[in-house]
Amino acid sequence: MSLSTLVFEFASKYKALYALQIDTHRVSYAELTQLALHIATALQAHGAKSEAVGVVGQRHLDSYAGVLGVLYAGCHYVPIHPKASIQKTIRVIRSAGIRFLVGSHKDVQMVCEKLKENGCAHLIQGCTSLSDESGVAGVLGQKADVKTHTITKPVPVASDDLAYVLFTSGSSGEPKGVKVSHANVVAYLEAIQKFWSLKPGYRASQFHDFSFDPSVSDMFTTWILGGELCVVPESELLMPSNFIRRNALQVWSSVPSVGNFMHKLGVLKEGVFPSLRITRFAGEPLPLKMAKAWQRAAINSSVENHYGPTESTIDVARYVYEPSTSENFFTNGILPIGAPFPNMEIKIIDNNNQPVGPEIQGQIVFKGPQVSQGYLNDVQKTNNAFVRFAWDASQAIWYKSGDLGLINADGHIECLGRIDGQIKFSGKRVEIGEIEAALARFDELSDIVVVPIKDSQGIVKELVGFTASNLSMEELANVKQLSRAWLDPLFFPKRIESLAQLPYAVSGKVDRRALLEIASLPQQA
Repeated sequence: MSLSTLVFEFASKYKALYALQIDTHRVSYAELTQLALHIATALQAHGAKSEAVGVVGQRHLDSYAGVLGVLYAGCHYVPIHPKASIQKTIRVIRSAGIRFLVGSHKDVQMVCEKLKENGCAHLIQGCTSLSDESGVAGVLGQKADVKTHTITKPVPVASDDLAYVLFTSGSSGEPKGVKVSHANVVAYLEAIQKFWSLKPGYRASQFHDFSFDPSVSDMFTTWILGGELCVVPESELLMPSNFIRRNALQVWSSVPSVGNFMHKLGVLKEGVFPSLRITRFAGEPLPLKMAKAWQRAAINSSVENHYGPTESTIDVARYVYEPSTSENFFTNGILPIGAPFPNMEIKIIDNNNQPVGPEIQGQIVFKGPQVSQGYLNDVQKTNNAFVRFAWDASQAIWYKSGDLGLINADGHIECLGRIDGQIKFSGKRVEIGEIEAALARFDELSDIVVVPIKDSQGIVKELVGFTASNLSMEELANVKQLSRAWLDPLFFPKRIESLAQLPYAVSGKVDRRALLEIASLPQQA
């Protein structure tokens, strides 16, 4: 079954329930379905067929109806952030072959104006927005006759047809398009339903940006379980505690950075989130200290650490924090990623692509129905990351994650950071995550982020730490002295800078590239 058919069937079942809340505006499943079919009709009438369609912006009704409308039209969606650099937007539009845009009128117009200013207006043939007076925008100045093209149900697609393409930045900073099929998403949804038991009408958060694949879980997990998707306003993304309470959410999903920030400011007081039943953290390492604090705040909720790169179709592993048993020592004080999802298999391999035993570090690789179809227009990169191993008799495709991991003594998988996150400094090797975890043991540095400064030869010449705390010279000296119990003094940052607020990317993660730029600025005398 395709994702579009699956969602449409559940929407028909739950049509009287609320599907979406944006600010105080609530939309039923029946209303959202009609809006999505309206967009699908417009796209079909304008000639869109089995192709990529850009969804511009987020946190507007047009955007959510747009995602569904694209899928119902038999196409696949590509998120486009209206505030992204125009150079990146042009690369994404050209790479994906996007001819049509959907989204709020304001966001779509912003992108179109930027394209026009850069001589690329010809790339886009049309757009559709519910907020247009006409309901359907024209294509090259012409209106399509939507009355003769009315769509009443999703256009049939094959399970291996694309559902979406997400562009992520690799180590080079160049966006790469990850191709995800309907079958990939359906496999994820089938797995998550085995973990979560929720009654129709529950309320879940929509925190993640469309360009970050946990947003796929936010939307479609909620919509196949009959929940109401409550959109977190941009103004509350960093501090959503009032939003959680105000909306009596049962499900919360975000990156751990958000929880860390609230914990640092003392927001996670005992029992402050009594309505929560499920909390899902993903996208970054989840410190044991923060998991404990969140569990005290959300006393009725599970606290779950989910793992999966975009190529895995959201998540492929899950660990549920248990106060009585999760006090064991984990590497760097970070919660494990636990065990693989149903029908997925995870192994740790060495540099020779051979599986290794427990407690031996290596690269995390996985196979199963959630493994995506590779990279758009990049056969070489796809062949390097999506591989077969001689030792696997099934000859299935495995994805090489580039993440360092191990299976600990308790049988749980741990993710230790990126393989390329390991640095060599003064002749010794260390993981950046190891440095951060050692320093984060101190409350003053619970949000510490460390970046390596390299010279023109790529050699690390110094380490710089960033925090939102203001430490006195005495406090810093004390931390430096006490940290010797967990960290070689060689790896203590040369300087630790205090910022009013750490920079965050649209995904909600700490923006390490921005910090690296700050760290590289000339220091004042």
